[in-house]
Amino acid sequence: MAVYLLPWSAKKSKADLIKEDLKDLWKEGRGTSFPELNPFRETLVDHFDVKTTPLAPVWRRYKGSFWEELCMWALPSKVQREIEENSFVVSPVFGLLKGGDLIPYYEVSWTENYNGKNLSSFWKEIIAPKILKDFDSKLIFDFTSSQDRRVITFPQSARVVRFSYIRKGKRVVNPLPHRAYTLRYIVEWGIDLDSLEKINFLDYKVREVKEEGNVVQVIMEGEGRYI
Repeated sequence: MAVYLLPWSAKKSKADLIKEDLKDLWKEGRGTSFPELNPFRETLVDHFDVKTTPLAPVWRRYKGSFWEELCMWALPSKVQREIEENSFVVSPVFGLLKGGDLIPYYEVSWTENYNGKNLSSFWKEIIAPKILKDFDSKLIFDFTSSQDRRVITFPQSARVVRFSYIRKGKRVVNPLPHRAYTLRYIVEWGIDLDSLEKINFLDYKVREVKEEGNVVQVIMEGEGRYI
């Protein structure tokens, strides 16, 4: 089964969708995945004075260009469920989340410090065992930024697929919208390691697939007429 690592977003929506308080949901075993992380989450919520209501799903809360171009609300319900249940997002406040988890608005970044460590270092130590277990022998489509990857430890047994994009002969510097389109295609068409060459969207197609260790690099090329 494939999993999808999706990028954290500094830009967030103040969407007021669910009035419940996240701390109350935690007491009932609801709200966010990986409840074993809740004691750490609650400590950071209190330390940074994060209000725990109202709530919205991760995919609705985050507003960076990846999440805007993903257009989750327009996707078929089956595709939405797949992304909500099998995507993972790292967060400075909540550590590790799934795409459908409920979170409040917050403005805490990775560079903030807690107990003498920045939040990247703080969470890396805590969630590494969880990630190594859950990602063991999995196919991972990695759409995260280099900043996000500072928090993640990949097991050697996993196959990690990453994408780069060439537009009009030049490497795309800000590929987040391209990554969103790529994820949509992968989930909608059930792409796996044996069918990576089939990926196409707008005027982009696969130019090359190359492997180095457990990392598979897919190079997409297009004329950039649309993005």
